[in-house]
Amino acid sequence: MFVRLFKPELLSNSEYQQALVRLSIWLFSILFMWLGATTGYYAVDYHLFILLYQCYLFIFLAILLSIVFRPDLPHRKGVTLLLDVSATSLAIVITTDAISPFYLVYLWIYISYGTRYGKRLLMTATLFSFLAYNGVLLYLDAWRSHGFDAFFFLLLLVVLPLYQYYLMKQLHIAKEEAESAKKARGDFLTTMTHELRTPLIGVIGMTRLMQGTPLDKEQKEYLHSIQSSAHMLRSLISDVLDLSKIDANRLELAAEWFDIRKLVKGVTAGLAEEAHDKQLELLCWVDPRLPWELYGDKLRISQILYNLLGNAVKFTDKGHVRLQLVNVAESGDFAQAHLLIRVEDTGIGIPQDRQASVFDCFWQADIGNTRRFEGAGLGTTVVRDLTRLMGGRVELVSESGEGSTFCARLPLQARGEPAGSKAGHPLAGRSLLVYEQNPVAMRLHCKVAREFGMQVVSASFPGEFLASLDSRVELLMVCDSLQDTSIKEILYKAQAAAPSLPVIVAGYRGRLSEMGMVKDPENTLIKPFLAEEFAFMAMNALGLDLNQQRPAIPGDDLSPKRGGMKILLAEDNAIAAKVLSTLLTQRGHKVRLTRDGFEALQAIADDEFELAFIDLRMPNIDGLEFTRRYRSNEPKHRYMPIYALTANSVEEMFEHCVEAGMDGFLSKPVEPEMLDAIIDQYSSRRDRNCIGQPLPVPS
Repeated sequence: MFVRLFKPELLSNSEYQQALVRLSIWLFSILFMWLGATTGYYAVDYHLFILLYQCYLFIFLAILLSIVFRPDLPHRKGVTLLLDVSATSLAIVITTDAISPFYLVYLWIYISYGTRYGKRLLMTATLFSFLAYNGVLLYLDAWRSHGFDAFFFLLLLVVLPLYQYYLMKQLHIAKEEAESAKKARGDFLTTMTHELRTPLIGVIGMTRLMQGTPLDKEQKEYLHSIQSSAHMLRSLISDVLDLSKIDANRLELAAEWFDIRKLVKGVTAGLAEEAHDKQLELLCWVDPRLPWELYGDKLRISQILYNLLGNAVKFTDKGHVRLQLVNVAESGDFAQAHLLIRVEDTGIGIPQDRQASVFDCFWQADIGNTRRFEGAGLGTTVVRDLTRLMGGRVELVSESGEGSTFCARLPLQARGEPAGSKAGHPLAGRSLLVYEQNPVAMRLHCKVAREFGMQVVSASFPGEFLASLDSRVELLMVCDSLQDTSIKEILYKAQAAAPSLPVIVAGYRGRLSEMGMVKDPENTLIKPFLAEEFAFMAMNALGLDLNQQRPAIPGDDLSPKRGGMKILLAEDNAIAAKVLSTLLTQRGHKVRLTRDGFEALQAIADDEFELAFIDLRMPNIDGLEFTRRYRSNEPKHRYMPIYALTANSVEEMFEHCVEAGMDGFLSKPVEPEMLDAIIDQYSSRRDRNCIGQPLPVPS
């Protein structure tokens, strides 16, 4: 019970704060009155004194407890106002001195009620205090004995509240003007970012299409530079928009149950190529005690991950970047179970004297880094604000030249058993020989294998690896590293020495494809990989019973996609339409392209489609109106999934799209992996019964 009185949510309650102050003032007044009575300063009736203070002390304690158990009780403020005024008036009467210091409590009453609850209670408190004090003056006959003082004190009870009322009114006007200006700024940024994103979408989309055409080495380098600049600009635009929403209190969290490992894999897969280009080892480990599903804003958590990892990759020239997700129980400094996201790097680090400013907008550890690393310093600010919005916090440990470690603590709910209950796992007791030249990656691979109960032998040199091949080894894991050029030869020699020994190849998507080493996708791991992916591969290679499905993780499938769907595409921007229609056509789908909602409705009247991608902003009939009209006349035997195409923030239109009947979102510029995931979801399910799922927010 005592601990409950100091809960943070209770201490932030205005009524509770006032109840504590009220109780403190009353206890102090008891002491003050007792001293005045015992020293003979006040002629006090002790019986009346004890009765009055006992009664009101009991009442004030009851008010405090009522706030603890019923914080939203109606009309309590009015009742406490009457009690405060009556207690103050009776205290003055007991002293028999109309101008006693207890008069000052009247000032506390109207200042407190006005500041906490607004102008209406300020005026009410002023009226009650004026009438009560005038009654005290009449009862004590103070108008005759202290007429001048009484008039002055009574005048103060009117003038001071009126002045406070004037100040509060001016403050309210200034606040409204500031909020109006902030809203106008947010609206301007929203409009401008949409206008900036539209041509940027064309640049990113066309460069992605150009990647699929024959290019020489020099052209590929030029194209990569264009892509990097375009993605950086898109990231900067998104960060500016998010910060403006947070600043204007317009950013709302959309909580849902989501697969944390799938989310992590999607983020790391998106940054793997950038890390590979910089010759960095990107590593990822998820605590096996962490359940599969967490409850929170999937989109915002992915932003936190992407910004922390993206910054680490950006500011690291050599070495590694490591992501760890840890399930943490209640601790002294964070009094609830939470998800700990830890990102460490071997980059430039941050000096001690500058770490206090690391989360400020447009800040970097060295002003020259803004140009060197092509960034504006918004990523850490977005991470801090989003983490606070979720009730968490961000921590930093860093030294200049020694790298940095950022930790984000998020109080997320979890459900289900821990994903890593490895007791009795089929891999337990199996022997594994790992070849990996990077020592940091080697430690992680061995740790993951041992989590499943495997016996691990490691080798970092070709001779050591080949010498370790014996009859006790049941499985080989050959890992490519960025400094290793002999992986293909090592694999060939290992298979020649032990042709019947199953092998898992782990490496980087681009390098494995270039070396022609992706022969069996079911035995190929793409770095960075998760423990569950390794377990599936190992069990598959050993021919064990697969009692769990392979994790549905985006970006790790090396097999060709299934095609052949009839798809309706409504997009008024010619470049965006060209990009998306080309991506769909390349995957073997038949696409009907329309320029607005009216043409799309005509197309549906003429033909049947299995899936539709509809832009939200189109002339004549927009995406929302198209969806409403189609759903109102949709045949019962045929359900067509409709996905919104948008260059704007998803949250702003989420409820409208749900009400209209849309099935999901696809953010522009369209990522091929997200497009494939959506099409795969529906390519084998052609009826409504299989499709009625909650509207997903894209990560």
